[in-house]
Amino acid sequence: MTETLAITYINCDFCTAKNHCTACGTELSQSLLQRPGIDDVQMNLPDHTLRVAHTLDQDTLEDLLDGMGLLVG
Repeated sequence: MTETLAITYINCDFCTAKNHCTACGTELSQSLLQRPGIDDVQMNLPDHTLRVAHTLDQDTLEDLLDGMGLLVG
């Protein structure tokens, strides 16, 4: 399944600037791609969107994203 999600909150551990730039999006995308059940990720932090292709159920996906500091809604 592929879906586009709105990112409502980001707790970025990858940079100290907390400006949620493209570099942070790249790091988060690469980290997310290493997780089981995630096939493809396109993250646009300035636009607060995440497009993800996955084989996870909705609760598992939300728990995974929450654990990475991303809240979607």
